[in-house]
Amino acid sequence: MKKPAKFGLIISLLILLTSCSATKNIDNTGRDGSSFEKAIIVMNIDQEYEYLRKVCSDCQLLQQSLISNNKKFYDVIKLKKANGKEVSYYFDISKFYGKTSFSRF
Repeated sequence: MKKPAKFGLIISLLILLTSCSATKNIDNTGRDGSSFEKAIIVMNIDQEYEYLRKVCSDCQLLQQSLISNNKKFYDVIKLKKANGKEVSYYFDISKFYGKTSFSRF
């Protein structure tokens, strides 16, 4: 295999491994996002939308709110289903919310 091909393969594997590690050690068993107690634990906002695409692909986004409950932070996303019914999903964002630091250039 040529060096450029090996380099591309290595980069691809690193990207795959780092994307998989974001959800490592998070157990969402019994969590369906229907309440604060059953909130889906996520490591970033992309995981919220990935979950929503799986469970409600034909839904329309109505509202997204940041809510504090019992010293934890949650994103609550309200959707409208194709049949007109509104549903809210709760995401526990405590693992990453407020922990990002920005450095100056």
